[in-house]
Amino acid sequence: MSDTTKKHILLGIGNDLLGDDGVGPYVARNITGKRWRCINGGILPENFIKPILSSQADLIILVDAVEMDYPVGTIRIIPTEYIRDIGQGSHQIPLTYLINRLSSGVARVILIGIQPQLLEPDTDLSPAVKKAADLLINILESGDIKNLTCYKPATERTPEE
Repeated sequence: MSDTTKKHILLGIGNDLLGDDGVGPYVARNITGKRWRCINGGILPENFIKPILSSQADLIILVDAVEMDYPVGTIRIIPTEYIRDIGQGSHQIPLTYLINRLSSGVARVILIGIQPQLLEPDTDLSPAVKKAADLLINILESGDIKNLTCYKPATERTPEE
């Protein structure tokens, strides 16, 4: 199966009414690549477990605003073992539960976090987070996911990271 015929799902997670917390839904609304099926999971991404699993996707990407103690707008893949380190966010269930359920299928599941700046009610995405989201959209549409950097806790980072 060629890369252009593989089934990819993007699940945007977050609350559009809380500034940068809406980055996941923003990415889900703005991807136009043909290989992607995008879902705005909002604050209830668990509602989409069954349809995602029945889609027989090869790759499931979750995008969420994640407090990682990085500069605003930093994009990182969050390895499963570090998900507990990054907190809960605005959704109702732990991301580990969602990822475990989605991983029960044949798809590879990847959580991508973007470091937020502003999580205030009735605000838009901050300019740095919007810029990062647009960059992530380009990366996903071009298939360059392998070039994204993985999250590391502050205690494991070098000064350059």
